[in-house]
Amino acid sequence: MVHPAPAIAVANVSKSFGGIAAVDGVSFTVAGGEVVALVGENGAGKSTIKNIIGGTLRPDSGQVSFGGAPPAEGVGSAKQSGVVTVHQETSLFPDLTVAENILIDRLRAPGRATVRPGQLRRAAAPVLRRVGAGFGPEAVVRDLSAGQRQLVEIAKALAADPRAIVFDEPTASLNLAERELIMGIVEQLRADGVAILYISHYLEEITRLSQRVVVMRDGRVVADRPTGELNRAALESLMVGRELARGYPSLAPPRDAKALSVRDLGDGARVSGVSFDIAEGEIFGLAGLMGSGRTEVARAIFGLAGDIGRVEMDGRQLRRGSVRACIEAGMAFVTEDRRHEGLFLDRPIRESLSIVDLNSVCRFRRTGWLDSGRERRMTEELAGRVHLVARGGLGAGGGSLSGGNQQKVVLGKWLVRRPRLIILDEPTRGIDVGAKAEIYRMLVDLAGAGSSILVISSEMEEVLGLSHRVGVMHDGRLAGILDRSRATQETVIRLATGGAA
Repeated sequence: MVHPAPAIAVANVSKSFGGIAAVDGVSFTVAGGEVVALVGENGAGKSTIKNIIGGTLRPDSGQVSFGGAPPAEGVGSAKQSGVVTVHQETSLFPDLTVAENILIDRLRAPGRATVRPGQLRRAAAPVLRRVGAGFGPEAVVRDLSAGQRQLVEIAKALAADPRAIVFDEPTASLNLAERELIMGIVEQLRADGVAILYISHYLEEITRLSQRVVVMRDGRVVADRPTGELNRAALESLMVGRELARGYPSLAPPRDAKALSVRDLGDGARVSGVSFDIAEGEIFGLAGLMGSGRTEVARAIFGLAGDIGRVEMDGRQLRRGSVRACIEAGMAFVTEDRRHEGLFLDRPIRESLSIVDLNSVCRFRRTGWLDSGRERRMTEELAGRVHLVARGGLGAGGGSLSGGNQQKVVLGKWLVRRPRLIILDEPTRGIDVGAKAEIYRMLVDLAGAGSSILVISSEMEEVLGLSHRVGVMHDGRLAGILDRSRATQETVIRLATGGAA
């Protein structure tokens, strides 16, 4: 049942940074018992609106109110009004337990001088069951996977018994089963009368969950319409301001030469006995459920974990456990955690682009004397190759970029070395449809030019659409390899869950 009074009302909100408008005259409402999807490309202004609703930013003009109350100001006002946010980047304390993180606001409440761990565990257990967590309240957050941490973030929000929740890409780090669980939670919350603002790049989730879609482009609302009136093509066109080409770019056949050979690879913990080859110019997809060992395989190949097995590049055996040897052999690694491992958020963008090949921008290699002119020329060329949009220029901090443009930096920094093999872990996580299309085109073009590509993705459609062949992981082992003609969602899921192809 949808209630007439809006739980969240955004009225003519504008906000600028350094003279550049991030949002301009944005207005929309979310009623109790309603799911409103907020969509748009990275940089469209969604995060700014989310932060204004949550109270971490103040608008330059306009106002946000909750439940018809006076305009809200600050984080405290949102929380007191029963409005909570589930962030894409988790805001958890890694060295505390799950229970302590879920109930942290109660621990910080005035007059709380004593913490009773037993009481915390008992209070946190029901909300963990509600989100279907397969771990207990006593677990330490540092030991959890990215997907498990997202479940803790959602449990933390539900523990506040909210009247409205802002979900920011809640399923970006989750596998298929966990995504289904979260969508079920959203549907139940809607049935319970909770107002939900749902920010997501997964258009199938938007279609299933929302009653209305608010589309933002260039800081403005360009559409506020019932979900049923918009098909996928119409949504994409509204988001990017043009019609996108349908499907994935055509793949050129791989070459006969073998680029990568992996035999009996293991990391001494999660992965063992993994063997496969990748041809020159081939895109090899690695699929599997979260926790199956996909990322561990990628990190082991690149020398970041384990020293078991044999890895060869172009017929030459590499020293195991050596990142330097892998880079010198022509490997590149695009991490799934771009914000913490992929670029410098608080340093100029050009430093993230030049870090892989500092020797080429140093005047004297022995002393490491940086030649700023060389660095500027090299990074401007790389930025152009990946179509980077940096409104503040390459001197702005990496944190100023949208998610899609951050991902372009993480990929683009490797192109200066003309890599023979590019390993990409979740290359399009949390980025919009326009940026995805650009990255797909880049990967296909790189493969066409002779680079080999290993791509790991939780998006089944992405793995199937991009890959010449798909390897499927199950419980730390390679369950099978499927040619493009045999790789379907059904066969991949069957292998990923321990069945036969």
